[in-house]
Amino acid sequence: MKYNALWICLLIPFIQLFAQPNADPANLSNDSLLRAMLLSSIQSEHRERNEEYTKQIKSLNERIHNLDKKLEEEKDAQKKLSGLLERVQILEKREQATISNVESVYQQNYQTAVVNLFFMERELKPLVLFNSTKDFFGTLSEVSNPMNFKGYKAWFEQFKLFIEDNKKKTASLEIVDKMLSLGGEKTQAIPIAGPIAHALFEGISMFINSLGKKDEKLREESMKMFELTAMLSQFVHERDLIEHNWVNLNKELDELQKLQAQCLSENLELLNISSADFHKEFTEQTDANKYFEYIKKVTSNIEQLIKKEHSERPEKWKTRFYYQMQAVQSLKMRFGNLTFRIKENIAQYQNLISKYTKSDIPEMKEKMKDLANKLERLNNAFDKQFSPQAYIRAASQMYIVD
Repeated sequence: MKYNALWICLLIPFIQLFAQPNADPANLSNDSLLRAMLLSSIQSEHRERNEEYTKQIKSLNERIHNLDKKLEEEKDAQKKLSGLLERVQILEKREQATISNVESVYQQNYQTAVVNLFFMERELKPLVLFNSTKDFFGTLSEVSNPMNFKGYKAWFEQFKLFIEDNKKKTASLEIVDKMLSLGGEKTQAIPIAGPIAHALFEGISMFINSLGKKDEKLREESMKMFELTAMLSQFVHERDLIEHNWVNLNKELDELQKLQAQCLSENLELLNISSADFHKEFTEQTDANKYFEYIKKVTSNIEQLIKKEHSERPEKWKTRFYYQMQAVQSLKMRFGNLTFRIKENIAQYQNLISKYTKSDIPEMKEKMKDLANKLERLNNAFDKQFSPQAYIRAASQMYIVD
């Protein structure tokens, strides 16, 4: 069960990070749509404001241009002074429109960051993928154990008797006996992979060579089981190379969890939202309409938050929002890359299974076909919930630059 445990270890951080214990699957399936609707609404509002500010600035520029021409021709000092005062007022209006447009850009970008950060709690649905993995990895564990093949247990009893009768005469057989005893029940712990497996193969070879003509049937059966054991040994070796990748993925997932939790905490503080309120109204909320309205309310308050920050810190008002936007974008990009690597690891299982489907052992062929079907379900579940390339692309295009 090594692989099953590794996969559980791999996904626990995401389960803790993104999954909701009481979530309705129907709500989960709506999250991508709701997220897209919110982002579209935010972009649309900014576009309208931007068009309005652009018109204002264009109109004010035309007024300044016309006024400048008029002032060049004006001879009356009083009228010229009045025109200059008017020009100052127009410049102030143009400056305010320009500032408002810059605020609108930051408002839209930070709203986008908040929506993406919040939906990281829900949209990726690792729990769905996790539940799908159990069937595949359970079968992978069963296929890797020769005891689950027909006739192997009965043959192995004969082999154990040979070990018992000869272990005191041959050191290598005594080692094999000890290895088989490590799991308690000897038939449940067969070291078919790794350096120590060499002793097992040597023991099987000695057993086969000890069989005479009267044991021809047992010898034939033993040759088949020897071939099966050797094939499974290679299968487990190649499988373990794939499994090793999960260790590194798990470390990165753990780091990503900590970064996301820190980023969320900082943004909740910036938005003046308590963690308890956020989890109650959004993370743990199962009514899609309610958490949709909640996040709309949060994003609508960002306009005043940015105006307030600009007013109180005119020289540094962009800094806090800028760094948070960069942090969220980095999280999205890293998760996209990580899901891409997970997808690649799943593909390695496909290659492994495809290779051993060509086995000359009929039962091995059948077990590989069964394993391939369950891996296909796992792969489909992954593709349904994750789109690494789309996620990476969305992360790189999160914000507008005006």
